[in-house]
Amino acid sequence: MANSVTVHLIRHEKTDANIKRKYIGWTDEPIVENVNMRPILQPDIVYGSDLMRCEQTANRYFPQAKFKAYQSLRELHFGDFEMKTYEELQHNKMYRAWIDDPYNVTPPNGESFEQFKQRVVQTFMQIVEAQQDYTFIVHGGVIRILLSQFGLKEKTFQQVMANHRTIYTLQWATLEDFIGGTKCTSYSEAHITGNVRM
Repeated sequence: MANSVTVHLIRHEKTDANIKRKYIGWTDEPIVENVNMRPILQPDIVYGSDLMRCEQTANRYFPQAKFKAYQSLRELHFGDFEMKTYEELQHNKMYRAWIDDPYNVTPPNGESFEQFKQRVVQTFMQIVEAQQDYTFIVHGGVIRILLSQFGLKEKTFQQVMANHRTIYTLQWATLEDFIGGTKCTSYSEAHITGNVRM
């Protein structure tokens, strides 16, 4: 559709903390894998957070594209839970309370879910301002926020998954539909495999 708004959401490549299943929010850790892939997109601009794992992934996936970084597209700030695993935290009462009710319990010295959601959605709405394609390389939590807010199906943040090496594509028929905050009219997922170009 010539007049449509299309958004591609991609999670950054894994870091050491991802592999070890640690909560990694604002820690600026590099990606670990030697990425030799070219997704099926060819954007001129890639949007993402200002943490190196997003920019490094963008540079490997889309070496010709310009990367635009936003601090407001960072992952949730996990506070005292940052860089810890479930095994390390499972007996912590505050952690258990947060796991049970992440919408109303905030990690100590961290960020509330509402603060996280507000900054992500606000920045997303500011960036997407024309009838064209947009490509984002961001964090798992950011993708989950956007899919729960704008995805085709009614799902909560906890019900949505955001895997590595997957392109989540949302499309709105018109810019007016997007600005109005409606759910997307088309949704698809594509796994990133091999050196594939469209």
